[in-house]
This record gives sequence, C-alpha cells and structure tokens, in this order.
Amino acid sequence: PSNFVHFRKRIGEKGIEKIFAYSVRMHDAKTNTSNFVLSDTTVQENNTSFPTDAKLCKKVIDYCNKIAGNEGIKQRQRYTKVSKQMVRNTYNGKHPKRAKAARKSQRQLKTIAMRLIRELQRNFNAEQQEFYKDLMTLYTKVVTQKRNDADKIYSIHKPFTRCIAKGKAHSQYEFGNKVGLITTANKGKKIILGIKAFLQTPYDGHTIEPLLEQMETGGQKLPKELLYDRGGRGKSEIKGVKISIPSTPRKKDTAYQKQTKRKKFRTRAAIEPIIGHLKTDFRLAKNYFMGETGPQINALLAATAWNMKKMMELLKQKIIFLFYKIQIMLFSNPVFKYKLNSGFC
Repeated sequence: PSNFVHFRKRIGEKGIEKIFAYSVRMHDAKTNTSNFVLSDTTVQENNTSFPTDAKLCKKVIDYCNKIAGNEGIKQRQRYTKVSKQMVRNTYNGKHPKRAKAARKSQRQLKTIAMRLIRELQRNFNAEQQEFYKDLMTLYTKVVTQKRNDADKIYSIHKPFTRCIAKGKAHSQYEFGNKVGLITTANKGKKIILGIKAFLQTPYDGHTIEPLLEQMETGGQKLPKELLYDRGGRGKSEIKGVKISIPSTPRKKDTAYQKQTKRKKFRTRAAIEPIIGHLKTDFRLAKNYFMGETGPQINALLAATAWNMKKMMELLKQKIIFLFYKIQIMLFSNPVFKYKLNSGFC
C-alpha cells in the first residue's frame, strides 16, 4: 500500500538502519557471546528486463517521444510502428536465416534513437536544456555504448544496475547489485549482524570493512574472528578482527589444530542456506524499490524480518515450555488430581 511507501520515504535509509540495529539488539545475549562470525556475498537482482541493445534503444525512442509530447515539441517522425517491428526482427537473432535482418534492425534502432535525441536537443530552449541535461546524457550513453565499455547501462530506470557473473551454471549473469552480510556462528538460530548493498561491484574481500563499520555504528561489539571463503583473500586483519579463509594446513599444525580449522570452515557453510531463505522467503531475490537507496533498503528490511522471525520463534518456544511446565506442576499436585477425579465438587 501507499502508506508503506510514504513511511519508507519519510524515515529513509538511516531510519530503516536503526530498526535493523534494534532487531539485532533484541538478541543481545547471543550477539555478545559470539567470538567469531560468518560472512559472504550474494547478488540482489533488480526488477529489470533482460537487457539487449534493441530493447534499450526502443525504450530511449519511447522516452524521447514522451518528452516531446510533454514539452509540445513537434517531431518530424515518431517511429512508433517502425521501431516495434524492428525490435521483433531482432528476436532469435542468432538463427542463420534471421541474423542478417536482426543486425540491420539493431543498427537502424540505434540510428533512430540518436536522431530523436539530437532533434530534442535542437528544439530545447535554455531552461529545457538544463532540465533534461542528465537524461539526454544517459540516453546518449545507452545508445552509443559498446560491448567492452566500462560501467555500461543495463537499465534506464535503474542505471545503477550491474552485470555480475558468479559462475553459476543455471544463471551465467545476474543483473543487480552485490550484497554482503555477516551472521553469528552460534549453534541453533543464527542472527544477521550486518548487511550492506553495494552500487558498484567491489571485490568480495573489500566488502568486509563496510560491514564491520555498520556493526560499530549499530552499537555492536566487534568479534575476534571472521570466517570467509577464498574470495576474501587480501587482508588478514581488519579493525582488529582476524580474517580467516580456508587454506592448506601448515606442516607444524597438530592434528587437533587441523581438525579445529576444518570444523570452523564447515561452520562457515551455514551462511549459504541463510542467503537462500532470505531470497525465497524474505524478498531479497529481487529489489522492486526505485532509486539508489532501493537495494540497501530492501536488504535491510529482509535482514530485519529474519531477525524478528528468529525472536518470534524463541518466544514461541518459551511460551510452549511455560505451558507444559504449568501443566506438569498442576497434574503432579495430589489435591488437584483428587479434585479433577471428583469433578471439582
């Protein structure tokens, strides 16, 4: 509902971060006893269509026509029907019988898009030029970008979307933003201590420091050790926290030390199902919020919901335990047993 949208906009990213910090403080005993924590990254996809040059050029054409209509600019041609057919021609463009027509249509779409951008720029007055300056720059970049360009635009309404290849067999590329998180390593219910979305695509090892800073900002005590996978190579210590990654055991390690290390890194794998549950049950899989703060707000809300649910499960266990305890006390009382048998007469 709209009320939620207004609420999110009113409190902003900082307000939601405070709510998340409170959800962590509710589990105070568990977080304070955590000497080592687990960390990993995942990809939060944005709610965007799979990007192709033809689709992006078609969107630029539609947006240019919309701007011209809003500003009362008379166009020589709108290319509405023509551009639709050209996009259709690019479908299944790798087929030998369709490849030539697909490439031709793609070139024509780029030409039309640039033609409409230049036409708008010619007809804008000084005030309109200033107002639409950033949009025109964005549209020009979308149309003129090449395959190997850096910082490519994959979505016009969410230009901060990045293409991330995690090496998954079922999805080679994911279009969204990287999210890093830290969880407790205690047995039983694990709590999310820190979560952060990154608009760029930092190296996994460089996501650790911002997460530890977030923990400090939320008033949490930093752990002694953080377990990461081999993607976290680089620094062995950050902010006084030891960074441990799996490696071949040293020759001087005893059998006990080897076993302890192996056990620790097996524990680190427990963060993987947490990420899976966050995506399937807590809406971390896809970000539907607009703006650059959207990925971070969505990640914080998902983590807050996780922590709240874990607290509800603990309360439920306590209530059930209390109920059975009262039952046992009552039924073990001989007076109560006698009254129960005599029907409380």
